Amino acid sequence: MVGTIRTVILFFFIFGVSVVTTQFFCLLCTECYRKALCKLFKAKATHRFIAFNCNCPCYRARPTLRFQLQLLFLILVSCIRIATIAFCFSLRHHITAKSLAVVVAISFFFLLLTSLLDYYHYRVWWHYKPQCDTISGTLSKKHKRYIPYHLMGDNRTMHHGDRPCSDGDRCTNRRLEHILIFHSKDFKPQKRYCDVQQKTPGKNLYIGFHRTTAEAAVSIAHSDFAISTNNKSTMLGHGVYFARSMAETEGKANANGAYICAEIEMGKVKEVGPGPEKDSLRGTTHLWKEYDTVYYNHTKDSRDEFCVKSPDQILKWIIAVNQEEDEKVRNYRLDTEFDDPMCGCI
Repeated sequence: MVGTIRTVILFFFIFGVSVVTTQFFCLLCTECYRKALCKLFKAKATHRFIAFNCNCPCYRARPTLRFQLQLLFLILVSCIRIATIAFCFSLRHHITAKSLAVVVAISFFFLLLTSLLDYYHYRVWWHYKPQCDTISGTLSKKHKRYIPYHLMGDNRTMHHGDRPCSDGDRCTNRRLEHILIFHSKDFKPQKRYCDVQQKTPGKNLYIGFHRTTAEAAVSIAHSDFAISTNNKSTMLGHGVYFARSMAETEGKANANGAYICAEIEMGKVKEVGPGPEKDSLRGTTHLWKEYDTVYYNHTKDSRDEFCVKSPDQILKWIIAVNQEEDEKVRNYRLDTEFDDPMCGCI
């Protein structure tokens, strides 16, 4: 009885495979289907799917997520191969099984090559260096990373997974990468200082934005900020200047080419408003004997700016170099890496 059932199952299986195979070859004989299949096999999307390297829109703003999923997939595949090898070698006097184990073991070499290629892609994205950074020295410990200009928040699409932050102006995420990647240039991560100030030493943190030339940004990435001493550009005294948003740096900074988003320890803050007190601070340093930061409360709160006494107060930063100063994105085709060549997700 068992043998009969097994024979019937085997018959239907072979029959089904034969029918499907015959229909497939019949379709290949039809010109329209043949062209469609050729187009499918040649498509970049198919290659990505087979290599587990799809370009879902959610990866556009999260390039490391694809690497993490690929790494997880490779680890899973490796575990299956190791289990297969162990099982084959556990079978005594079975030459075919041992031969299979050797073949599977050899395939680990190609798995290693795939892992190295994935890691290279990860390095290109998340440890990116713009074309203007030709300095071979080490980066500052405060410098967290460069963000390619096409990942900036103004370039977010409305596709699923590639939308701006859903919290909008109410967002409380203070990660510097999140601020630049998922918010527009006019986003202000925090309220004006007088509404959020902290009295606890070491916790009086504030997010600031700085704009400068690409060359100066590269120099900062490899060293630290420099104190402004030019009389024309030191309205609040000598120091390092920041605005509350990227958009507001455009009306204040004297240079263009790169944006810097930084986390700053404000220390003891002197708040000033429009008037003689603010005007008397230009080009001076006398307030630094008592205060660490001077914060200017503009009549329009979006126009606020502040000056910190020392670069030591700047705890960490990320840098985004403008498109005009960085050809590497186009040369490496990073701006088209996650374009959808054929279908909506793959």
